[in-house]
Amino acid sequence: MARRRGFFAELQHQQRLAQQRQAKVQREAIRAHNAAVREAQRFAREQQRTAAAALRASAAERAEAERAAKLAHIAAREAEVEEKNAQLAVTYDEIDNLLNATLEVDDWVDLESLRKHVADLALDRPELLTPTRTPTYHLPPDRPVFVPPTPPSGLSGTLGGNRRHAAQMEAAQQEYQGRVQHWQHALTHTCALNAVLRNRWRQQEATRKAALADAQRRLEQTNSERRRQAEESNARLDELITRLRQRQPAAMDEYVAIVLANSIYPETFEVSYEHSFSAGDHELHITVLAPPPDAFPTTKAFRYNKTNDEITATTLPAAETKRRYASAIAQTALRTAHEVFEADREGIIDSIALSVAVDTVDTATGHNTRIDLIRLATDRADFLPLELSRVEPPATLAHLSAAVSKNPYGLVPVATQGVRG
Repeated sequence: MARRRGFFAELQHQQRLAQQRQAKVQREAIRAHNAAVREAQRFAREQQRTAAAALRASAAERAEAERAAKLAHIAAREAEVEEKNAQLAVTYDEIDNLLNATLEVDDWVDLESLRKHVADLALDRPELLTPTRTPTYHLPPDRPVFVPPTPPSGLSGTLGGNRRHAAQMEAAQQEYQGRVQHWQHALTHTCALNAVLRNRWRQQEATRKAALADAQRRLEQTNSERRRQAEESNARLDELITRLRQRQPAAMDEYVAIVLANSIYPETFEVSYEHSFSAGDHELHITVLAPPPDAFPTTKAFRYNKTNDEITATTLPAAETKRRYASAIAQTALRTAHEVFEADREGIIDSIALSVAVDTVDTATGHNTRIDLIRLATDRADFLPLELSRVEPPATLAHLSAAVSKNPYGLVPVATQGVRG
């Protein structure tokens, strides 16, 4: 089994996977607007329209509508087949261009790009920062003002006016006391209403402050943990860079793992790796584990059968499947060596001893077994001058004196004679 990726290798692998998925989504979004999809959608709508029209039409019209609906259904199924075949073409194009895909990118990994720069997250409930709006209190009633009656003057004062004025004064004071009493009741009621508003506001404000404190506490914990993780990751990165400068084998192994984790293969031909760097002779030993033949796509094309309304798949000729699988294995060997040498800008790795293998079950013993399909030993000086964009991988492997299985699809192991182990 392939060994587990290291921390930074897994980080890089997941990042490249995400980029690949995003690119795939973008490609598929564009391809989704191709003629096949548009036609399928149009025919599906036409089928629905004609089916609805059939329910409303007369017998003759209904027969015509049903015929049109059937034609629309057939066209929709044929469009579905076109889309399946288009996707199949993409799948085989990815497999047939495993080597070219890596020649378009620089495989060197700037380790500083793995350094984490963490910005603190903002409060997820910013509304809690705004104080609760103070209530609009009820205005207190105006205190009544005593207005005494006008005192008598002149002749009226001498003719008993003072007694009438005294009676008016007493009546005015009684009326005033009644208004004061009413005002006091109104004032008490207003104060009670305002007290309710004030208490409700205080409760809401206390609730807000408590929620704000809790949100800020959780935010600080989250940001603190993010900073801790970033610091820990950056410390590990600094340690890796230091160990690489010291040419430590384990550090070189980790860097190679990062490089290879950066190499994303098609979903239909995913690989994994085992490798170790020998500091003594500056050689990298690497095994690329390829998918077994029974996991390799073998569909030639999809077809629609109108008679039984089924979409069926035809199978590639055995010779074509074997050729394509052998080509993928050969491209994988050259691709891996290219990626490692190109990524090693400082020239630490002088040579690579590489094998492309498949983990399978020995049908004779029932035991798990590993079968080498390619063994390649090459030096930097011999490999880097190759113009890989113009080569035929089998010919290049022969040029490099690699041992290659005569029948990779049949899991025939390589002959080991003449190849440096």
